[in-house]
Amino acid sequence: MIYEVRIQTVDPEKRGEYVKAYKDAIQSSKEAGCHGGFIMCSDDDPSRVMVLLHWPTREHHERWRGTPTHVKFRQTIDPWQTEPSIGDYYVAETI
Repeated sequence: MIYEVRIQTVDPEKRGEYVKAYKDAIQSSKEAGCHGGFIMCSDDDPSRVMVLLHWPTREHHERWRGTPTHVKFRQTIDPWQTEPSIGDYYVAETI
């Protein structure tokens, strides 16, 4: 299991709408093997959103990129973001 973590910046006044749009749009990733995840809104910075997605492997996510469902996802989400997303892949251990 690998975790994709993305930090996103959006207009604070539209963050609630963004979260709803993201939750709807990301459902298509499940076709590629995504097990879901979390979308978290910063309590300190109203323009910040963090997404954590669970993938079986990094390759599952990479294979989804560029597919018609991924392109549609990006077309839905990109206009909401005021800066490009930043992020990485992580392997987790229980503490």
